[in-house]
Amino acid sequence: MKLKDKLWNWGHLEGSHNECTGLCCHMTPEDFAKEYGIPNAFVVSYGGNIKPPFDAMAGRLSSLSEIKWSVLGDASTPLPDAELGNTEDILAILNSTQNVTGGVVDDFFSPERMKRFPPEVLKKIKTALNEKGLDFWCVLYDHQLDLDLRPYLKCFDGVTFWIWECENIAKMDEYLPKIVSLAEGKKLMGGIYLWDYDGKHNCPMDARLFEDQLSRYFAMVKSGALDGVIFCSSTVGDADLPTNKILKDYIEKYGDDTVL
Repeated sequence: MKLKDKLWNWGHLEGSHNECTGLCCHMTPEDFAKEYGIPNAFVVSYGGNIKPPFDAMAGRLSSLSEIKWSVLGDASTPLPDAELGNTEDILAILNSTQNVTGGVVDDFFSPERMKRFPPEVLKKIKTALNEKGLDFWCVLYDHQLDLDLRPYLKCFDGVTFWIWECENIAKMDEYLPKIVSLAEGKKLMGGIYLWDYDGKHNCPMDARLFEDQLSRYFAMVKSGALDGVIFCSSTVGDADLPTNKILKDYIEKYGDDTVL
């Protein structure tokens, strides 16, 4: 397998981040895959903009290699009424699509979401997905590493880890042992932002910090320490950003490298 086969897009719908970034971007998740050579995507509702039934959206994304679909969307997406979130809606599209391989809950570790979806409910979601050959993922941020989350994390097959404040990328040596310990042998992907979304900044990502994180995570994928790298997001993929150029250069240079 090649390194580029382990790369993922955090696939919000086109234009989802224009308001928060002030950019005017129109790149779709499928066009991001073509432009950057990133074949896989987490498809996640932003502000409730991906609603069931998912058949039409799944058809749009049929050219992607793998998709992990959101059981719960981002923090601004209203929680579904169903006990298992959008699990049944995801399972409903499996007969018409071949590339959905998992589900994900975004922005999960908040009091509201943890209360609504306690471990016993998460286990039901995991079982329902696993029975159809799908795995179950969550999002974990650096500022949540010291919380007592193990009862919840046990309910997932995989963890995606994100460093929210860009200056904290310098703490990777501190964070990575913690996340590996918390993951307890589960699948693990590292998330990288193409834009600095933190409220203190909300500006283009620091190019040096971005490249430091990118280089580190690519090496970890090649060694087998990470199962993949996720980029947030296609929503800024057509912006004139240093991070986009660096990402393209790295994929061109290292994308065909063999992964252990």
